[in-house]
Amino acid sequence: MISTLAFSVLLSPLVELAPTSVLFDSGKEGYEISGVAKVGDELWIVSDDPEQHYLYRLEHKKKDARIKFTPALDLVQLSGWDKVRDAMKEALAVPTKGRRLDLEGLAACPGTIYVANEDVRQILVVQDQKSIAVAPIDFASVKDLYDGGANAGFEGVAVDCEHGILYAAKEREPRRIFKVDVKTWKLLDAFDLPLSARQGQKVIDFKTGEGLMDLSPDFGDLAFDGGYLYALERNTYEVTKIDPKTNQVVDRLSYYLTEKPLYETQEPFGLAEALHLTPTEIWLGLDNNGTPATHFTAKRYGYKGSGGAFLVFPRPKGF
Repeated sequence: MISTLAFSVLLSPLVELAPTSVLFDSGKEGYEISGVAKVGDELWIVSDDPEQHYLYRLEHKKKDARIKFTPALDLVQLSGWDKVRDAMKEALAVPTKGRRLDLEGLAACPGTIYVANEDVRQILVVQDQKSIAVAPIDFASVKDLYDGGANAGFEGVAVDCEHGILYAAKEREPRRIFKVDVKTWKLLDAFDLPLSARQGQKVIDFKTGEGLMDLSPDFGDLAFDGGYLYALERNTYEVTKIDPKTNQVVDRLSYYLTEKPLYETQEPFGLAEALHLTPTEIWLGLDNNGTPATHFTAKRYGYKGSGGAFLVFPRPKGF
């Protein structure tokens, strides 16, 4: 237990990442960070605000603990947008109010950007920042694709650019990772991961005194790097390394002690929704849903706002 914080947790031991920096959004727009990818030499994000149709550029000055986002690409101005809009309206398995953009994941290869559109279970494909289309993936054989409701759809996307394999993560109820050939758009596989040892354990909220809360299994994002697939398991506060040949877990790391004390959220679920890896760092983007930072955050990091944040960790050797 950490006595200075208003929470405690009963979790199995894991290697706990220690941050090199926590970068808070200095803007007032309240972007809900839900996906991140390197596009060219820049980091871009998507935000899952209602009807949000921009991709944003992350701007960060070295030695500065603040970040901001500026518009990089307006999806509705791209060629083909009308067909994408019509395809959303035709998603009859989703309630009418869910037939919209809900951008939750981002991945990129040279010349191509992939965007996960959660509610309607679409992967959008942007070519050369000029055109947009719905990837014609045949999900007809996936009987539980729309289970869990509109907000349990595609939460993350990653691409093995070398081999032309796309991975899309269904968030929960049930959670799934779909494997797709981007040349043929054929669905190659659908799988889940063995559950973390933390799964089913309890979080105790001492601030409210409201007893025990379950950690339910879900995915927050995906990334592909160095021949391995990585999953953000949001509700157990873990980054998971996966062998894409066997779909087996190679390793898991925890970031719980960094994320949990940052915001005044009383929810049991985690906030991390964006995952990016460099050769030396792991970046996690937090969607705090507009909740304010805690007194702990103000004291430790000098931040008193309600913007989102990126957690930056040194990447352990071999991970």
